[in-house]
Amino acid sequence: MTAPRDRHAPPPEPVSTQEISRLITWMRRLSDAGISRADPAELAAFRQAKAGLLARIGHRNRAQAPAGQPGDPVD
Repeated sequence: MTAPRDRHAPPPEPVSTQEISRLITWMRRLSDAGISRADPAELAAFRQAKAGLLARIGHRNRAQAPAGQPGDPVD
């Protein structure tokens, strides 16, 4: 679980298509190598990067949802 964000902190930067592409490329490389042969530190770094990217997407979806709407049902 992530720590609550400071209400006065600026919103996270929007996710770019390049970031998504890099994460997919990384995931593909890890998958091709095989999870059992992947470096545990690299897997942890990938999972952290994926979680951060998804959190930024979720934040943006909630911020853009019409009043009274929770956003996309991925929450």
